[in-house]
Amino acid sequence: MKFNATLSLLLGLTLAFTAGCDKDDREQTPEPLPEPAVTYSRSIIYQDNGQHRDTTFQAKQLEAYVTQSAQSLSVGVQPATTTEGINFALDRTKLPATLTGSYTLRTIGNRTLDADVNYYYDLPESRGGGTVIYPSSMQYVTGSFAISSYDAKRQLLSGTYTATLTGASDPTVAYSTFPKRKCDITVTGTFTNVPLKQVE
Repeated sequence: MKFNATLSLLLGLTLAFTAGCDKDDREQTPEPLPEPAVTYSRSIIYQDNGQHRDTTFQAKQLEAYVTQSAQSLSVGVQPATTTEGINFALDRTKLPATLTGSYTLRTIGNRTLDADVNYYYDLPESRGGGTVIYPSSMQYVTGSFAISSYDAKRQLLSGTYTATLTGASDPTVAYSTFPKRKCDITVTGTFTNVPLKQVE
């Protein structure tokens, strides 16, 4: 009888311990991160005749990235083929801890605003190849960049962007083309639940 009681006690403790471990395992399993979602549309309007070259990329063709260091926060959106894209860079030391807010875009002649902008367009080999880059330090830029939410626990960033480069040189022609037609390039879109990565 004494043996049976001891055996029952040991069996009960084993079952309780096993159940406790199972519960701990369930509690420690992190929930899956939501899938990032990105939109990107680009319009080129030629100033001489109003002709449009508009493209809206499908969501599955797009990718976004967010990197952060002690000095900067950078958000980029581009087609997965990297045929073109846009990047916004902000001074991290001037941002609130929540990161959320609406930020002005720097432009030629005004470097006191919030975000540097770089738009780029990759030329196909048939037009000489290479990448045409339009930094806001050399371009008239209007628009805004907004961070609508920052999930600090899961390190996910969401927001919207729009940038218009006024009087830009046509990015779609070969470098050797001269003179290049002037155009206004507008890029708009959103980024949702994009993982934020820490960099040095």
